[in-house]
Amino acid sequence: MSDAPHTPPARLTFAMESLAQDGILAGARTHRLSARIDPGLLAAARARTGIQGDSELVTAALAVLAAPDDFGVWLVRQSGRLPPEFDAGL
Repeated sequence: MSDAPHTPPARLTFAMESLAQDGILAGARTHRLSARIDPGLLAAARARTGIQGDSELVTAALAVLAAPDDFGVWLVRQSGRLPPEFDAGL
């Protein structure tokens, strides 16, 4: 695996920013979670996001689920404002 920095998918960036603005991510990380998951799913999520830490990866996944469902509207509004090297992750 490359050591180069990885840009998270736009949906993840949007989710984290939206939840931070709403004050949802302002709390302490005190809840412990344990789960059994498919190793292929874990590997695919790490590859797509570049996130290697379990806690950070679960936080990112939950953020995408918890964020407002207006990512499409936000993305359309970004027209002409995204840098040429932007990767939509599609």
